[in-house]
Amino acid sequence: MDYKLQLLSFLFSFLFGIFFQVTNYFNQKLIINRKILWQYLITFLYIINIVLIYIVLLYKINQGVFHIYFLLMILLGYLFSLKQIKNVKKCVKYMKSYIKGNKKVL
Repeated sequence: MDYKLQLLSFLFSFLFGIFFQVTNYFNQKLIINRKILWQYLITFLYIINIVLIYIVLLYKINQGVFHIYFLLMILLGYLFSLKQIKNVKKCVKYMKSYIKGNKKVL
């Protein structure tokens, strides 16, 4: 695998980690008030779909060559996105407070 293809695969895995975190956030919101059996079923189907999407897109990028450090890039993208989501929630909370008239500083 040449370096351009490897960098593209790294970037794709990092962005897929961000995509995984965002969709995982919505999946958790979706199943929060369901029965335990539905939670397991929906989560199982969600994980299967995410893995299949990653494999198909990785196949389109580099003919399906998978290295273990792509998982590390997915994890880094997930953690990066997790931190950014917390910052966005804090900013939205501040903006709601500002709009209501409580002009507090972060």
